Amino acid sequence: MQNVKAVLFDLDGTLVDSLPEIYQGVSKAVSSMGYKVPSEAAVGAMIGRGIGVLVDRLCNHLGIDVTSETRQTLFSRLLDAWEEAGGRYVTFYPGVVDAIVALRAQGVKTALVTNKLRSLTVEFIESRGIAHLFDAVVAGDDCPKNKPAPDMLLRAMDILKVDASQAIMVGDSRNDALAGRAAGVTVALVETGYNEGVSIADWAREAGFSKIYPSARKVCEKMITTGQL
Repeated sequence: MQNVKAVLFDLDGTLVDSLPEIYQGVSKAVSSMGYKVPSEAAVGAMIGRGIGVLVDRLCNHLGIDVTSETRQTLFSRLLDAWEEAGGRYVTFYPGVVDAIVALRAQGVKTALVTNKLRSLTVEFIESRGIAHLFDAVVAGDDCPKNKPAPDMLLRAMDILKVDASQAIMVGDSRNDALAGRAAGVTVALVETGYNEGVSIADWAREAGFSKIYPSARKVCEKMITTGQL
């Protein structure tokens, strides 16, 4: 690999399709509180910045005061619903796990950098048997600021002991892209995810990001075959 020593992967929308489980949790939590459940498309446009932002967006959608105890109740019920689901409704995008295995076989370090809470992240990667595929895991509650701030990526690179010039960020959203730019790493965006309801390809071109791929698997395959993006 030409100077690439580490790849930092987002999780939801990049490696896995988690919208069905996210929506299942939202549906259960919101209906239990007597509110009308938003559509799956509406929820899909709310995700990407972590659970705190999702809850705030749900509150705005439902007309709930974000400073009220009702917000905290919604937050707690969402966590309970997702913990109960335990990743049952989450699926890997085709070929992505094998692609990461092949990438690691080339000597490239890998990290998971996700705005998802650590408890949910660790539970998922351990239950699916992929924890060993990541040399570092940086989750949403590990740093003071989540993506799009660079903090999480900087922490991952510090753990991996690589410079920004040696790392690539692979993600599906503007938050991944902006975090990568702020951290000084090369950014590869994939079209499998959510990006808060906006086409990532359209947004990326307007924002000056040129490396856009159909999937994380395709990113890995190109790196393996050409040594670069």
